[in-house]
Amino acid sequence: MTVTKKILYLILFVILSIDITHAQIDTIPKNNDKAFIVNSKVLNESRRIWIHLPSNYDLNKRYPVIYLLDGEGHFKYVSELVDYLSSYDRNRIPEIIVVGIINVDRTRDFTPVNSLLFNGKIDSVRMSRTGGGKKFLEFIQTELLPFVDAKFRTAPYRILAGHSLGGLFALYAKEAAPDLFQSTVLMSPAIYGGNSKVLHDLKSFLADHDHSTDKFYLTIGDENTQTVDSIVHQLKKFAPKSTDWDFKKYKDENHFSVTYKSMYDALKFIYRDWFIDNYSSKAMTSKEILAHFEKLSHEFGYTIKPGEDFMNGQGYKQLRSNNIEEAIEIFKINITNYPGSWNAYDSMGEAYMTVGEKKLAIKNYEKSISLNPNNLEGKKKLEALKN
Repeated sequence: MTVTKKILYLILFVILSIDITHAQIDTIPKNNDKAFIVNSKVLNESRRIWIHLPSNYDLNKRYPVIYLLDGEGHFKYVSELVDYLSSYDRNRIPEIIVVGIINVDRTRDFTPVNSLLFNGKIDSVRMSRTGGGKKFLEFIQTELLPFVDAKFRTAPYRILAGHSLGGLFALYAKEAAPDLFQSTVLMSPAIYGGNSKVLHDLKSFLADHDHSTDKFYLTIGDENTQTVDSIVHQLKKFAPKSTDWDFKKYKDENHFSVTYKSMYDALKFIYRDWFIDNYSSKAMTSKEILAHFEKLSHEFGYTIKPGEDFMNGQGYKQLRSNNIEEAIEIFKINITNYPGSWNAYDSMGEAYMTVGEKKLAIKNYEKSISLNPNNLEGKKKLEALKN
């Protein structure tokens, strides 16, 4: 056996065996995250999931959701990436709910076809557990997703991310249930043996379905590229021009270290039109803001509203530039979108006070204080207006 074949065999062995090490991890990474047990009738077993919510999780907002296969391996750093990129300072992506699906038997769950082929040879011991992908997808579709949607404020936009065998399953899931996930991230997908059927089915899937709202992100480390080359070739040749996809090879990463950079770049690719610099000295007009978010809503297929803090900041930029009418218009939009926000009414009160509209200023400060009796600064301004 050549050195190259020995290395390939070792990688395949680790890919199949990695669930053994994953199963030893049994604690949720952060105290403010949540762990749930989903009792699955489809799989006839209990499945654990980890949930990471945005730090400012708001019952008046809805959030896209990213589902992570091999959840215990990717949950912590993806949650941190999401928080980092969605912060007010960076604003590269929206706030996102992260769901980590904890493994029980990844060899079973991530392989749609029962195939005894391993490294070109029959291995009836190691490969006997393959072929549970169809049931695992049914579990996700009929039990897990409804559970998450019922329990949390989810938007109708889902991302599925899978690494290695998880990449195989993510591709299979997209082909078998095209509308279940709107974005798919494949990180160094491991596709071999009878499960290569997903590669054979890809051509017709790309040709026969509307992918105008789909996003695909594909990566690989410094390793054998045969599988990924096949996927890239088919995307180039058979995917409609409207299909939004990208591929990146990380020459300085291996099969296992490729995931962090992959997820960072995937999130920025999916949401590359999201960014607005909150610290730009130039204020946006209300028309510019609405146009930007209408474009995002069209791109992602659901209504996306500008964030409350973002609108408040833009309104004050206009106020400081003495564009009072524009500031008031922005604050009005913010109140419409967030009618329960004391701060939105407080800002509107300040705008009316600046322009000398005393009655309207009083009305908005009173509303703000009714929503937040601890708004001491608002009380001072209200008292000054009434005297």
